[in-house]
Amino acid sequence: MNPAALLIFGLMTAASIIGAANFTVVADGYFARRPPVAAPVRCPASVPEQVKTVIGHTETVALGEERGMVFIAKVDSGADSSSMHATDIRTLQRELREQGQVKQILFVRFKTQDDLGRELEVERMVSRIDQVKSASGIHTRYFFREKLWIHDRAYEIEMNLADRSRMSKKMLVGKNLLNQGYLIDANQAYVVTRSINDKL
Repeated sequence: MNPAALLIFGLMTAASIIGAANFTVVADGYFARRPPVAAPVRCPASVPEQVKTVIGHTETVALGEERGMVFIAKVDSGADSSSMHATDIRTLQRELREQGQVKQILFVRFKTQDDLGRELEVERMVSRIDQVKSASGIHTRYFFREKLWIHDRAYEIEMNLADRSRMSKKMLVGKNLLNQGYLIDANQAYVVTRSINDKL
């Protein structure tokens, strides 16, 4: 069992032993005691030798192999990772057989509504659990890998889930995508994509 799987299994076991309300309660306690991690990768704007594509402060992005979710995304060089709107976030374990061994894998199931008004229930395998600092404080977040499309380019990036119902945008594109070779023009929107209203 890899270290991430051991950590998840240990936290879930601890939650059941102490009778915690849910897995997140135990995870919050673990991350509160964990030593600080190394500084994040520097903003792509500080790497002048790299050829970059300029994008606006707002772009239309699609998620999934079939581009089944469409969001108007805020592009933010101050965010380490990308984040999408989610409600009713729940975790579940599934048994997966790999090379003759049965492994317990953690999944996250959530509801979201994209900017075309489609209500969706989504399930993804958890890639990691970590803490994220935002304007509203520090929170434990579930991360998963997802294909994100900007115009005709696709990237597989790690995303986290957050209730962004009070935010102006349901999707946040952070440095883990910008580091693929993008530079923000803070004075423009929809530089490499079109707005949803233009498409309708």
